[in-house]
Amino acid sequence: IAEVAARHAHEVDREGRFPSESVQAMRDSGLLAAWVPQSLGGPGLSLRQIASICAQIGGACGASGMIFAMHQIKLSSIVHHAGASPWYQQLQKRVVAEALLLGSVTSEVGVGGDIRRSLTHVVREGDRFKLDKHGSVVSYGAYADALLITARADEQSPPNGQVMVTVLKNQYQLEKTGSWDAMGMRGTCSDAFMIRAEGACEQIFEAPFAEIIANTMLPVSHILWASVWFGIAHSALLRTRAHLRSVMKQSGGQLPAAATRLPDLVARVQLLHARLLSAATRFEAAMVAGQGALPMSLTTDLTLLKSTMSEGCLAVVQEALTTVGFAGYKTEGAASLGRHLRDLHSAPLMINNARLIETMSSFLLMDPLQFGLA
Repeated sequence: IAEVAARHAHEVDREGRFPSESVQAMRDSGLLAAWVPQSLGGPGLSLRQIASICAQIGGACGASGMIFAMHQIKLSSIVHHAGASPWYQQLQKRVVAEALLLGSVTSEVGVGGDIRRSLTHVVREGDRFKLDKHGSVVSYGAYADALLITARADEQSPPNGQVMVTVLKNQYQLEKTGSWDAMGMRGTCSDAFMIRAEGACEQIFEAPFAEIIANTMLPVSHILWASVWFGIAHSALLRTRAHLRSVMKQSGGQLPAAATRLPDLVARVQLLHARLLSAATRFEAAMVAGQGALPMSLTTDLTLLKSTMSEGCLAVVQEALTTVGFAGYKTEGAASLGRHLRDLHSAPLMINNARLIETMSSFLLMDPLQFGLA
């Protein structure tokens, strides 16, 4: 997948088009079903295995890596919060057999980017439901085979009284209301749409969305997003080293002055890798233990992971650009880092870091902040 993604990454970025080639490679590999358990015919990969794939694809093409990550985030919600439902068991089997691509409509015009609040609500009519939602950012919405949509449970529910529903492509209509002509992550094609959907009530998750987002969706999002960002930063490091080697070869073996920046770059990437691996390992252990609500210390750790990785990976690419110089500033060439830098500028904005840090500040005042080394 990564090889295909790398081959088309420049064109996808330049044209702002959907990375159809890399997504087809995902379908052909069977890895769109990565999270589906073996009992339902899937590979049943672990969180860390999926995170590793996200990093590899992200290093080749940030948009392709993010599409893979967002799909797996939706699939994790189904596996862990609707796995006992016959309808959702059948859906998982279809993801395996048909390589369905799952999209998401958690954003909404009018809520200021707060995905824990909804304006629209589900309208139930017997064993059927209808739902109209104006999604402000619907990543690869026009290319998805199914959408997972959040809304208030009913007309009387408060904004945070949300449920999540899954609708298949033949159960909804999309009306495009805004285009995605963005600075980076251009291939995610995150246009705005008015979505009109209907389906059977069995397609509504029984678990409230507040439970899904707290225990699975947000932690998995932060880990898989961070994996994509890490892949981009690691790619920038490798490009920087390759450029310095080329310069040294051209100068008859003389060490370039800029090479003195390389140890610091490597150390930064190592720290980011350790931070990501630690968080993924802790959360994976909690998932295996099946302990229900996550402990506050782990929730805090996974929230801070997002801000740390988004800013840290961006800083690595910025430093790599300074090290490489104009060879990295150019849009063409093996040392080009423009796409890496622009893609990573989206990272602090995906659930704005300022909002996360404000939320975490009060929790950290109460956290014991113990850091054992044993």
